[in-house]
Amino acid sequence: MAVIAYLDMTSPTADRLVAAYATDEDRAAADERRTAASRNQRLCVRALLRSLLAEHEPESAGWRLLRDEDGAPRLQARGGAVTPFCSLSHSGDMVACGLARIGRIGIDIERIRIGRRILAISQAAFGPAERAAVEFGGAETFYRVWTLREALAKASGAGSGLLVDRVDEIPVLSDIRPADQSPYRFRYWRLPEHYGLGVALACPPAEMADLTPIGLS
Repeated sequence: MAVIAYLDMTSPTADRLVAAYATDEDRAAADERRTAASRNQRLCVRALLRSLLAEHEPESAGWRLLRDEDGAPRLQARGGAVTPFCSLSHSGDMVACGLARIGRIGIDIERIRIGRRILAISQAAFGPAERAAVEFGGAETFYRVWTLREALAKASGAGSGLLVDRVDEIPVLSDIRPADQSPYRFRYWRLPEHYGLGVALACPPAEMADLTPIGLS
């Protein structure tokens, strides 16, 4: 099982999910944030995750959402039951989450901003093939590489250092590198309202074929 969903926080659906699924623990976690916007992001992304759990994990009532030492989210079930991997992301008015039992998952959603210094950033952070792809493909390619690097950093546990290692991490011509021995596969989607969504998932290639994000607005 692997499922990805994204949610417009300004929509009535967001209010409905928060009312239906957010727990007292989620609300307390949101209150830790300093600004109203970041509190809303944390609350909405947790409610979105719990809505997916309710649909795909019938025994998930009462599961806790914790953070590892590196800040990565993880689920904890009562009695030590094995829980799925999860990943959370937010940008602008959008939040997104991924849930998977087939392997470790990382996701990233990014608002595509006009005027960002994409060439300078790619020169400073990306590998040579990734930089060449951005020079040819422009902003669309930059955001594909950036979101997938973020997703891989989360899925692999490599952290923020992977984002700027100047090593080619992402296949630039397809979603799978034929000679790659890494367990991670990649998908990227251009979403409405100028957002991009990327996922890195440790799974066989065939498992990625039908993976499609669920948009809630």
